[in-house]
Amino acid sequence: MTRTYAIAASLLTATLTACGADRGPDNNIVDAQDLCVNSACGEVIELVNIPDAENIHFTPEGRLFVTGGSNAYEVIQHSDDSFEAVPLTEAGCNFTGMAQKQQTLYVVCGDGQLFAAPLDDVASLAPIFQMQGMCIANGAALGPDGELYVVDEPLNPVCLPPEPKIVRLRIDPADNMTILGQETWVDGAVLGLLPFGVGNQPRFPNGLAVSGQRFFSTDGGSIFYVDLLDDGSAGPVTPIAFNVAIHDDLSIAGDTLLVTDFLGGRILQMSFDGEILQNTNLLTFDFPSAVQLARPPMFRADDILVTEKGVLLEQNLPIDVLSVFRRSGSGSEMDGLTQR
Repeated sequence: MTRTYAIAASLLTATLTACGADRGPDNNIVDAQDLCVNSACGEVIELVNIPDAENIHFTPEGRLFVTGGSNAYEVIQHSDDSFEAVPLTEAGCNFTGMAQKQQTLYVVCGDGQLFAAPLDDVASLAPIFQMQGMCIANGAALGPDGELYVVDEPLNPVCLPPEPKIVRLRIDPADNMTILGQETWVDGAVLGLLPFGVGNQPRFPNGLAVSGQRFFSTDGGSIFYVDLLDDGSAGPVTPIAFNVAIHDDLSIAGDTLLVTDFLGGRILQMSFDGEILQNTNLLTFDFPSAVQLARPPMFRADDILVTEKGVLLEQNLPIDVLSVFRRSGSGSEMDGLTQR
């Protein structure tokens, strides 16, 4: 997710050497075991430039939304197979995670504003709620209870004291555009060592994805989950994997996870138990932020979309891109686009 402060944090904490996006039920139609998440079988194709490319969200029908720095975009495909990122707002905040409930799209701003719009009028995207006590509001997901969950990632050094957490926003059952309130669902700790693979207290939680009652998240080099219990409370924070990396975002692909290795420049496929099933080579991508299994009709069901930050902290060069990782030799529908 947002990495403006992540680099400073990584320089200060070298052992960290090395973000919701969610759409409700998992409707992926490809077997996760058939995916290509390996440089030996796939290639990167650059689709469209998006400054500070950040997060990815597909609707069940295959519409594609991407956040990038000061805007959120709908990505469309033209008749000549070229892609265009259409800006949705002039708000200018640092957009991060996304989620969807029914026909309402939610977009999180790093300063804690929650934007929303009906999918039949996405150009009306506007703030509907101001979250309280957030440092950098980041990954977002719709829970199985129909509520919106948002990660607070305290990387900004001006946030004192840091309060890493996952908050729950209660959506009005009668109006998806109305948020009734906010509560902390999972508390992290300012001295949490989970990003270093120690203990189970989150310090820099980032991405968020949901499968059933289980919420998966990233924290530095760790992947962990928290279950939504029957009474609405959170189960224990349970780490499942640690790598010497900074894992930014993650998403659900069938019964597996797709995860970015931000500084390593690669994507990984993991089991829900944290076993690495596949991964691309290091430096396949330029600072990958988000990764998401694609959807027809614009893409093949086994395509994997990745946002790449390009040059860190620089949004004016045309190297912050939305890319697709596609199985090599699977077709020529993307002729004319940059392949690498």
